[in-house]
Amino acid sequence: MKAPAESVVPFPTDVERDWDEITIIETRTSVHPFAPGWRPAVNAFRCQAHFVIFADLAGIPPEAIAVSVESKRLIIRGTRPAPEPGGERTEPAQLLALEIDHGTFERVLDLPQEINPGELTTEYRDGLLRIQLALKP
Repeated sequence: MKAPAESVVPFPTDVERDWDEITIIETRTSVHPFAPGWRPAVNAFRCQAHFVIFADLAGIPPEAIAVSVESKRLIIRGTRPAPEPGGERTEPAQLLALEIDHGTFERVLDLPQEINPGELTTEYRDGLLRIQLALKP
């Protein structure tokens, strides 16, 4: 049986961009492996006039999230409560899996270009935080 040929789709050359390469500004792996807390997953994009960052913050009430910015840095902090069966814990429960991170967290993104700290917008829906930061002209 012959394996199907792989199809490669080239990147469109007619797309106008004002940067020369795609840069991953950070990955989920911590440079400080012994730092307390946990780190939520993020997706970060640089658009023509702004950055857009999404943070996966399921189970966190909006009032437990703090976002701050500096000229080239975004900081997201907060606390996620431990998800538990609930109630008074009068009924014994056997732990079968414990995979959901909880407790305090901090996520710092060093951005490759200066932003205008006064032009920050956020939207929090269904556990996903969307942050938009305007680039400095």
